[in-house]
Amino acid sequence: MSNLLLGGDLRARDHHRIEDDAREEGPLHPVTLPNGVRMQVVTVGLELTRQLLADQRLSKDSAKLQREIKRQLAERGSAQENLAGLFGPSMLNSDNPQHARLRALAVKAFNGKAVQQLAPRIEEISAELIGGLPENAEIDLAEELTVPMPMHVIGEVLGLPAQDRAHVRTLIETMMSMEPEVSQPASDELGGYFHALLTGNGLDPRSLFGVLTNAVDDDGDHLSHDELMAMAFLLVVAGHETSAGLIANVVHDALDNGLWQKVAEDPELVPRLVEETLRHNSPVRSATHRIAVEPVEIGGTTVPENTLLLINLGAAGRCPRAHDKAGEYRLDRETTGHATFGYGPHFCLGSALARLEAETVLRQLTSRFPGTVHAGDGRPEVTHSDIMASLKSLPVVLRR
Repeated sequence: MSNLLLGGDLRARDHHRIEDDAREEGPLHPVTLPNGVRMQVVTVGLELTRQLLADQRLSKDSAKLQREIKRQLAERGSAQENLAGLFGPSMLNSDNPQHARLRALAVKAFNGKAVQQLAPRIEEISAELIGGLPENAEIDLAEELTVPMPMHVIGEVLGLPAQDRAHVRTLIETMMSMEPEVSQPASDELGGYFHALLTGNGLDPRSLFGVLTNAVDDDGDHLSHDELMAMAFLLVVAGHETSAGLIANVVHDALDNGLWQKVAEDPELVPRLVEETLRHNSPVRSATHRIAVEPVEIGGTTVPENTLLLINLGAAGRCPRAHDKAGEYRLDRETTGHATFGYGPHFCLGSALARLEAETVLRQLTSRFPGTVHAGDGRPEVTHSDIMASLKSLPVVLRR
């Protein structure tokens, strides 16, 4: 079972059983990535998951992570020098005080006020894409809507030229695969693209990339080129991949649980449905890599120093100690607590934007196509990934 926690040939909801069974079996599960790197997947309840996500003994530091990964690769005879851009020195892969420094430079673009200012444009982008969808014919909603919509949004926020976004999206999808022979070249190509974009003269100075290239704090500090590159990888990938996965899961779960028509009749239910999807069917399967900087006891077992860890989020969201009938998808819960957006210092910077995008798409789709149904058996394939649990496709028939 352990390596199924990294991905596998899964269809919608299959990973729920795997993660929930793993949580009941024990807290730690040794796994090996396709490139041979060994780590532990943590499957524990919601309370302990939150504690671990905020535990400073589980470091996010890029240098420490890269050093251990390269050590293991060298043991296998690999001469690989570069790792995927997502392992660069971004705020995702740093500890305080460096994390706080990097986060402060980007936070203004993603706080509640900034996201609400984006709301009219998000409505426009969603309406434009939905307006071009055919009725009464089977379509892949992932390809036509749930994937391109957040790419357009994050592209405008960051300053990605419109003509480049489809290719950037393809590179991200390839980079996030579990196949090193294709993921590393895609990462390298995306790095080259970001280098050219960030060092060229075509950036809109009002975009976030434009601001970050010139950002200086009160002490005269600014981002180094390596930090700027790592920030680009993080903001583009996280700002697109996770939102695309959430939107697809929300649409799928509304249809799958007989709630589509109910939401069409009562749009006030939309935020609750999005939140229940985040809890029950997180698009982020596991929080990104951590490394133990000292021995750490997890659920009665001690992991040694330098152990690489992935903390599973789905098992935490469906924790029976945190929720009554946690395996059921329900909108009448008093609380929908989860750790999908993380916890502690690394709580997701884009959580407000992701929620708004998902709510906007669901509200517009149910209003325009209240008779929509699944095409096929309603169990599309799930991405083969250690981090993501989003749908590869979403076949539906849109009906009024």
